[in-house]
Formats: sequence, structure tokens, C-alpha cells
Amino acid sequence: LVIPSLPGFGFSSKPSRPMGQRSTARLFNTLMTDVLGYSTYLAQGGDWGSMITSWLGLDHAAHARAIHLNMMAFRAPGGPQTPEETAWMTRQAGMMDVMGAYFRLQASKPQSLAWLGASNPVGQAAWIAERFHDWSDLRTKPFDAVYSRDQLLTNIMLYVMTDSFATGAWYYRGMLEEGGVALQPGQRCETPTAFANFPGEALYPAPPRSFADRGYNIVRWTDMPSGGHFAAMEEPDLFVDDVRAWGRTAG
Repeated sequence: LVIPSLPGFGFSSKPSRPMGQRSTARLFNTLMTDVLGYSTYLAQGGDWGSMITSWLGLDHAAHARAIHLNMMAFRAPGGPQTPEETAWMTRQAGMMDVMGAYFRLQASKPQSLAWLGASNPVGQAAWIAERFHDWSDLRTKPFDAVYSRDQLLTNIMLYVMTDSFATGAWYYRGMLEEGGVALQPGQRCETPTAFANFPGEALYPAPPRSFADRGYNIVRWTDMPSGGHFAAMEEPDLFVDDVRAWGRTAG
């Protein structure tokens, strides 16, 4: 397994200006092919990783044999075309109004947030912990049963101790500067794609299969019984089992 750290996060160096997921995909493809010497590889991603992995599938299909996502990144052109797709898009827009202030701030004025968080580990912890709370599947168990304090504090300290809170926020601005995730007419990720649908995804729920098929060549779709945005942390066994099953057939 090759598990890279995103530019500007945790264990990586910091870019001099915002960069986005398409640029990161180019870096990761170079890492896999030119640096590590793999002619082909499989890629998996959720959250930002879903966007990077999607760009690997679209831009670097000669090397990315297949991809696995647990968040759908690309938006197919043409908008919703069925009542089910319209309902999904309306729901997501409503959730963005309720829970998406963080996104609008980090995408438009990330440095404003950076100054608020500078030398303020409690503020950084509150900002990050709120994302975990809002995006996790809390339908059947409380927040403190989904994650241990050690898990949350470890994740938070990867930002605090490496001083990457600001450059992590830049990543949202980088997405906008690179054009976002809306595909152009005629574009589709033809790399074979697997999707694990975790039902507790509140802000970024999976689109209907009909919408997803217009953006990706989906060959595997798994509806999970539980888990949310942070699937690998919330339901590690479900997550690993699906990735392993996909990997056995995709390789």
C-alpha cells in the first residue's frame, strides 16, 4: 500500500500558494510511475481523496487501472434529469445552506480562518471536531461511541503540531481555482469505478445511480448498512472488506 499525505497537510510539505486536487492527482501519478516505478496501480479515496482519485481515473487512465470511491466527486453535465435526481440535488443544496458555511469560508477566504486559528489550538480543535460530529453517522450511537478521544485528538494534533491548519484550508481555495468538479459536456471517467455508499453521509450524500453513471463507468456499487463521511474510521471493517473485495476483482 502507498498512502500519501496531501500537500499542505500533516506529514507533507506546504505549498507556497493554494493547490487543488487535480494538481495533486498529477503529483501522485508521478509518484507512482516515475518515482516508485509502477506502470499501473489501483487507487482508493474518500473526502478529498475521492476527488484526487477521480482525477486519477479521468486524467491518468493509462496508469490508474481502476478506482474505488466512498464519496462521489464528479458532477455530470446537464444537471438533474429525473425526479429522483432533482430531489437529491435539492436535498444537498438544503444541507449546504445548513452545514456548508465552513466550505464557503475556506474556499473564498481561507486566510481569514487561518488568522483565527493561528496559535489557537482550542479553536482549531473545535473547528475540526465539529466537522467530525456533523458528518458522522449518529443515527444509532452517540458521537463518543463512534470515535474515541484518542482518535479525535490524534487527528487534531496532526494539524496543530505540524502547523498545517492554514494550508489545509487552502485546499478548498485550490479546488475553486482549478475549476471544481463539474465535468464538461462529453467528459466521463471511463476508468472502471467502484463505489461504497455509506448511508450516514449528511452533507455529501450519494447521488442516484442514474446521475453517477453519467459521470463514471461504475462497475461495482455497494450499499452499506451504516457509516458516514469518515467511513474508514467509523466502520473500518465494512470499509476494508469492500476495498479488499474490489481489489481482488479489479487487479
